[in-house]
This record gives sequence, structure tokens and C-alpha cells, in this order.
Amino acid sequence: MLTRYYNFRLKYIDLGQRQIRVSKELSEKISAHPNKNAIFDIFTLTIKGLDINPYQSKESFNADYHDLLFNDWGIHHLHLSNEKKKPTDYFHTRTGDLLFVRFTNEVAYFLDIKSHKDKNVWSDTDLIRIIQKNWADTIADKEVPNVKWTPDLNDEEIGILRKKGYLFGVNVDDKAYLLLGHGQASSGDNMMAGRMADETWRWVGDNKHLLGTDLALFKSRLREQLSI
Repeated sequence: MLTRYYNFRLKYIDLGQRQIRVSKELSEKISAHPNKNAIFDIFTLTIKGLDINPYQSKESFNADYHDLLFNDWGIHHLHLSNEKKKPTDYFHTRTGDLLFVRFTNEVAYFLDIKSHKDKNVWSDTDLIRIIQKNWADTIADKEVPNVKWTPDLNDEEIGILRKKGYLFGVNVDDKAYLLLGHGQASSGDNMMAGRMADETWRWVGDNKHLLGTDLALFKSRLREQLSI
């Protein structure tokens, strides 16, 4: 259950002001895009540190759903609508076009817009190529020098192996990468989610004495551990 919780927690985009960086490839598409207003609203919300999770898929809040693109490469996808089916809905309506973004605590890197219907959209190495061309330094620590992975997987093969639960490296333009995201276990779970679950159980073991001496403090610190 803890692993499943952290599966959700890692997909959730924390609120907090971020700088934004927009790739050259995306910049060239925005002005003519029919959903440009939603794109600019996402930029504004990101800069202000407000909630952009309503632009995510509903499955992002499903702890049992494995976002394989996020697990493998650390890339989120956002829908491009400001509309909701009902005013009380949390999530915005889905769109065919998706905005791909890589987040850190300080910066949001807006990569590209791709259609949900594009072949291999979830395993398109062009997304990594865009990071290489615009912000190579942000993934330099994920590069494995003097290596070329064998076999040299194409986009379709990457998608197939992900669905089968494999963890593997990828080659993109003569550079080899491993663990651009957190990685995935054979179960499909985010590997970092498993580590965080282990850390939480370890924390409970180290602090179980508080259950009998200061239950309120135990609960407060547990909430911090769970990022609630």
C-alpha cells in the first residue's frame, strides 16, 4: 500500500513557484496552436506556483496506474483544455494534443506538443533529443560514457519492453542514458516509490517508541514523511 501511495505521490506535481524553460521546438508551435491560451495559462500557473495538476490525466491520481513514461524518463504530460465537464470537477477535459514537461523543484522544462494518436507517443526518443539540444546539462549525470547499449532499441521496442516490466538504457544520438527517471520495477511500480516505502517503514521502526509517549508527535512526523 505504501508503494502504491508513493506511485501517486511522485506523479503529483508539487505546488511551488518554478522558473520555466521552453524548448525551441515548442516555441515554434505555440502561436499557431488552437490551445495556445491553455498553454499560456499553464506557464502562468507554473511561474506563480499554483496547481497545474488538473491538467494531468485522471489516471495520475490512480495509485494503481503506472505512468511508464514518467517512471522511465521523468516526463509528465498535460492536457491542453481549460474546460471542465462540470464546474465541480477537479480535472480539465482531455485533449488529443498533449504538452510534455520535465519538472524539478525549481524549474519546469516544457519540451513539446505531441498528439495522443501519434505512434509511440509514450516512448518517442525525440523528447530526450529535445532535452539534449536545449538543456543537455540537465541530463548529463544520466549519461553512461563510452557505452552504446545493445540492442539499439527503437521507439516501438522501448514501449514494448516497458510494458513487459523491463528496465533498460537507451541510445539517443550517440549518447547512452540510464535511469533518466526513477526507473520501474518488474511490477510496473516506480522504483523510487519502492525505496520511499522502505524508508517510511524504517522510519516507523526507528520512531515506534513515540506511539506510547507522544502519539501527536508521531502522527505529525509521519505526515511529514508521507509529504502530506
